[in-house]
Amino acid sequence: MNDKKEFSSHSLKNAILEAANAFNTGEDNIKYEIITGKTKYFGHKEREIYIKAWTSDGGERKILSDFIEKIIKLLKFDLCFDIIEKKGFLKIDFKGDDYKLLLYKNGNLLNAIQYLLNRLFSDKIEKKMYCECEQFRRKREQELSTLANRYAREVMDKEKPINLEELNPFERRIVHLTINKYPDLESKSEGDGFLKIITIKKVNG
Repeated sequence: MNDKKEFSSHSLKNAILEAANAFNTGEDNIKYEIITGKTKYFGHKEREIYIKAWTSDGGERKILSDFIEKIIKLLKFDLCFDIIEKKGFLKIDFKGDDYKLLLYKNGNLLNAIQYLLNRLFSDKIEKKMYCECEQFRRKREQELSTLANRYAREVMDKEKPINLEELNPFERRIVHLTINKYPDLESKSEGDGFLKIITIKKVNG
């Protein structure tokens, strides 16, 4: 990774382009962070964006891929994976004959791998990682959203709090987002570990 340098322009795209030209590389190899203390907005059309930029040769991505392969080898699972670039995050999509082992008990192992990868690599790659397998997360999201809506109606009808079973961070986020749609309800996570209990109750109830 090269030294970081500052660039400014009237748009983020142009600032990145200036950085690419200065480092004599392609825009895809530019990593950056916006310097909020210097960035100024003068209206809808006039603005000045400052970024701190540097180059990356993709080595971090190779280290991530090698690490995932090592995990699969140590677990002795028949799995393969794709790393897919998404806006703002990386999607790690697992496939293979042993996929059910990743999804056992509501995807505990899949969630654990996602947690580990983010702890080890998200700062270096500067993107969050999202692990998926056989569309498990999309199906689980629909399931939890339906459950949260049902519990929300029950809390409003009976005016008594409801505690959900222990959920991981991905699952808790879905419940919280669902309950946030109800202005008279609130949801709170309780616990110190990776898995926490969510309580749904009336506001000030």
